[in-house]
This record gives sequence, C-alpha cells and structure tokens, in this order.
Amino acid sequence: MMTYLRKLELTDEYIKRIRKISEEHKTFQSYKKSWRDRNAVERNLQTTIEAFIDIGKMIISDKKLRTPENNREIFSILNENKLFPSKYIDLIDKMIGLRNIIVHGYDKIDDALVYVVIKKKIGEIEKIKKYFKKLIPEILK
Repeated sequence: MMTYLRKLELTDEYIKRIRKISEEHKTFQSYKKSWRDRNAVERNLQTTIEAFIDIGKMIISDKKLRTPENNREIFSILNENKLFPSKYIDLIDKMIGLRNIIVHGYDKIDDALVYVVIKKKIGEIEKIKKYFKKLIPEILK
C-alpha cells in the first residue's frame, strides 16, 4: 500500500506544480515565452502519467490480471475488470500519447496542446488521481 500511496502523493505534488504554472500564465503567449515553465510542465505531466501507468501495472499485478502488451492496454485491462472507468479511457490514452512524445521525442511538442491540457484538462487528470486514491484501499482488501 505504501508504494501506491507514495505514487499518489507524488502526483499531488506534480499537479500542484502544474496548477501554479498555469495560474501564472493567463495567456498562451505568456506560457510560450517561458521555456523554463514549459519544460517544468512537460516534466510534471510526464511524471504524473508515469505514476498512473505504474499504479495501473501494480493493480494488474496484485489482481493477477493478464499482462498488458503496452501502456495503453493497462487501462483497457483495468476497465474490462471494472477497475478503471470508461469515461477516463480517452483522456488516459491521450495522456500516454503526450508522455510518449515528451519522453521519446517522436515529434516536436505542441505547446498549444500542452497549454490546453494545463488549462482545461488538469481537473480531469486530478479526478483520475482521486479515483485511484479511492480504489487502492479496495484493491488491497
């Protein structure tokens, strides 16, 4: 349980940092001008997504579910087993795609897309964290 809780505590901190930067940049132009803040947001989004992936893998392992072939499949497996809500599948899929771009440099990071995420999707990302926080005690019974 401690590993789960530690991951969730870290996501609390990452989301807090993202929200702070979002509040400091009222416009996209302001955000775009600050390479430090862009880099910080990207890193905090990356680590948040990776924490969700790790939590998903731990749940799959603890519940002895089938092994996922990739990170996106983790959440499909959880959903199939009623351990992750369908309403978040599209968001988590997009988050994993964004994480892949950040980590692997598949493409230039779209600053406008990241800005939309921090302005309009951070609340939904936080809901995923809260969902896991509520689910974990049930998993470990």
